[in-house]
Amino acid sequence: MSMVTGLRFATLTEEEPLAWDKAVDGAIAFSKSATGADVLSCTGTSGTMVLQTAVTQRTMWRATSTTFMVNPHSSTHNSTSCLVIKCPSKQSADGIQASLDAILAAQQQQQPHQHAGHASNGVPAAGHAGQQAQPTKAGPSGNVVIPPGSGTGNVFDKKTDKGSSDMYFKYYASLQNQQNMLQDYTRTGMYFMAITENRADFEGKVVMDVGAGSGILSLFAAMAGARKVYAVEASGMARFARRLADGNPSLGSRIEVINSKVEEVTLSEKVDVLVSEPMGTLLVNERMLETYLYARDAFLKPGGKMFPQLGRIHAAAFSDEVLHAEVATKAVFWTQNNFYGVDVTPLYPSAVDSYFGQVVVDAFDHTVLASSCATKVFDFGSCPEASLHDIQLPLQLQVTSSGPCTIHGLACWFDVFFHGSQTPVWLSTAPGLPTTHWFQLRCVLKAPIVVAGPGAVLTGSLRLVAHRHQSYDVHVTLTGPPLVPGGPPQTASGIFDLKEPYYRQLTTGWWQQMAGAAAAATPGDQAQQQGAGHAPAGQAQQQQQQAGGAGAGMMQGGFQQAMGAGDGGADGKDGGGRCTPA
Repeated sequence: MSMVTGLRFATLTEEEPLAWDKAVDGAIAFSKSATGADVLSCTGTSGTMVLQTAVTQRTMWRATSTTFMVNPHSSTHNSTSCLVIKCPSKQSADGIQASLDAILAAQQQQQPHQHAGHASNGVPAAGHAGQQAQPTKAGPSGNVVIPPGSGTGNVFDKKTDKGSSDMYFKYYASLQNQQNMLQDYTRTGMYFMAITENRADFEGKVVMDVGAGSGILSLFAAMAGARKVYAVEASGMARFARRLADGNPSLGSRIEVINSKVEEVTLSEKVDVLVSEPMGTLLVNERMLETYLYARDAFLKPGGKMFPQLGRIHAAAFSDEVLHAEVATKAVFWTQNNFYGVDVTPLYPSAVDSYFGQVVVDAFDHTVLASSCATKVFDFGSCPEASLHDIQLPLQLQVTSSGPCTIHGLACWFDVFFHGSQTPVWLSTAPGLPTTHWFQLRCVLKAPIVVAGPGAVLTGSLRLVAHRHQSYDVHVTLTGPPLVPGGPPQTASGIFDLKEPYYRQLTTGWWQQMAGAAAAATPGDQAQQQGAGHAPAGQAQQQQQQAGGAGAGMMQGGFQQAMGAGDGGADGKDGGGRCTPA
């Protein structure tokens, strides 16, 4: 390609944040060395060489629609740093991406695939426990192979603690954990409905499944008529996804499994549709939404579809004396002054803080909610990845209790919207709707707030600050009216670790519900339940559909009005199932 000018260069290191005020203006060019190797040259406007390095799949990747990251292999550039290139426009970045794609495609044609790490039967050899799968690809009905030039140094690795990511990929490489998600019939059924009932969005299209797991969404996309599906999965689950695709050859023949982080993938084409299940607890836990947005910027055609398209976090005050007492009494152990002759009471205050610093994950009755609902909306089609690093939701909640009420904290849940052209669909985790494996979440404040009754207003904020362990610190502040006229306002606050919750709901009830739902569905039932979202838990699906209908009426068709507020389904009237346009 010819030289691209009008660029800005900045350096990112582990020690210093990105500083565009120190950036250098310049240009880049791709060329061939005397030995025929592909070379990337970055020069300043004065002609000074900023960086020169060989081009491989690990050298350069697109971080946003107008930004590239360069990880040099050998140059005078600091080897522990990364060069960030900012383009003046998306069109300029698209030109660079096209040139890079052409170079890498040519390199792949010149280098035969390496079948390293394969057992003699053609199945990839499994690594030791905890070992992260290496980036690999698998064509339709083919073996999983290691592409040349794969490796680390991508956006994901640079922002993520390695110990956290190793455990993350080990967890999702387990069939047991995949089963836990698959047999959440509300989740799986709503995805089935959103994809297969919007055939016009998939038929003849190229699809990427971001974080494919078992490959179930890839198979749904193939059912909906997709011409080609790239199932990208970074964990060792990729080999099972290939096996599942091969076991369903009429669908699997159109699926290519790529065992790699999305941030390391290079495709020869853009895709028409992205499908993904990137939601964690409180929507954002695990920070996979950022990978979903990376895929949007790197691989989705202009005007392409995203399933899901929209996400919302909802928050309301709650009153629950039992839960507050339960959390408080967990630290009673530390009140003993003679524990085998040892006084453990010096640790009691820290133990109390520790227990009140855990978010509580469970399914609660919607009657514990004591206020109106605040909502934060994310349009995955347009929001920048950086907007997920520090999320702030101002709170102005009107108390709805019929009399005096004690506010014990903030309750949260989320929903996502599939903006299908034929059948718009909501998937909600709201209290009062069928329970999902995400449950709901509560932040219990150590110091409750007492309010006189209906009409009282609580103000404050919910703030989520991302950290390197693929999660967030949750900051909650609530301020209520004075206890006595003329007195100071009541204020309570807490900082909670979203990564280390108290899983209060993990009891036999949840598993009995899922087992009962599975037992209720015979193979014939499953074949007939397309309208229920392939969900053996048909009643749960029906409730989500009914809830979505009511919510759609309130929102007049879903997407446009959903970008506003909405009650988030706290009363079971918003956020699930089909959405009928007004």
